[in-house]
Amino acid sequence: MLLFAACTNGKKETEESKDKIAQLTENIKADSTNPKNYFDRATAYSQKSMFDLAYFDMEKAIKINPSDPEYLMLYSDLSFRMNKVKDARDALVKVREMQPSNYNAAFKLAEIFLYTNNQDQSLHYLDTVLQKDPKNTKALLMQGFNLKEKKDTAAAITAFRNAVAIDPQFYEAQIQLGLLMYLQNNKLCVDYYTNALKIKPNSEEAMYGLGLWYQDNQEFNKSIQFYTDIIQINPKNKNAHFNLGYIHHEYLKVYDQAIKHYTDAINADPNYAEAYYNRGLCYEYVGNITAAKEDYTKALQLRQNNYPHAKEGLERVSR
Repeated sequence: MLLFAACTNGKKETEESKDKIAQLTENIKADSTNPKNYFDRATAYSQKSMFDLAYFDMEKAIKINPSDPEYLMLYSDLSFRMNKVKDARDALVKVREMQPSNYNAAFKLAEIFLYTNNQDQSLHYLDTVLQKDPKNTKALLMQGFNLKEKKDTAAAITAFRNAVAIDPQFYEAQIQLGLLMYLQNNKLCVDYYTNALKIKPNSEEAMYGLGLWYQDNQEFNKSIQFYTDIIQINPKNKNAHFNLGYIHHEYLKVYDQAIKHYTDAINADPNYAEAYYNRGLCYEYVGNITAAKEDYTKALQLRQNNYPHAKEGLERVSR
């Protein structure tokens, strides 16, 4: 009965949405010079994820009234979705000129400049946002991303930590701190990845970070457990399969198990050249020269013959 009710409600909402758009279309026919009619229909289209139609309506609204901040904000969002990044940016700049206190526009400009790899401009707009709202965790997260891209790791860590201090449940900041601590070979990464995993118990990203830390530090039982947990959630996670293969191949010397895991990685990604090469090594170690030759050849093909180790392996087993 609940399922039937849900289906009925969904159908009713769809019909209401169609009726609303039909009514807005009639409004446009009655007065095609009123920009609000186009804005209202663009909003309705956006709510239905019909972004191309929404964009075309906002183009008309902006042409009629190019100075309405509300119109420009929606036009910017839709332009960005249509990959018209410059138009999105220019619309937001215009909003800021008309409304210097429009911090939502400043935040969106920061996003666009981060997206276009202009970290200094992005940080400039984020400073504007953070001056008004120092506890804006999304702005702090974006500040951290910018500083990370600028290779200012210490400042990036400070930004992410500031975000976590305000909101300990901020998953994205916890993950970033885990990653940066890992890159610094700092065991604090375990704490941050564990925090992220408490927030999102099925986080493949957090499990993988933990698995990698324990793998690097040769605590293989823990590492294997995290990779296995990932695969139970997502059997197509090729990196977890590959790392299980690598542990059994490189450290434990259990080549049959390594071959199985590398095969699983290849099944997850048939173009995984490294998995073919490593499986070829394992086949070579166990004396299956034919299979080793096939894997080295495949790895070379996938890398367009630019894989020196695979080339050496193929020459070795072809003697």
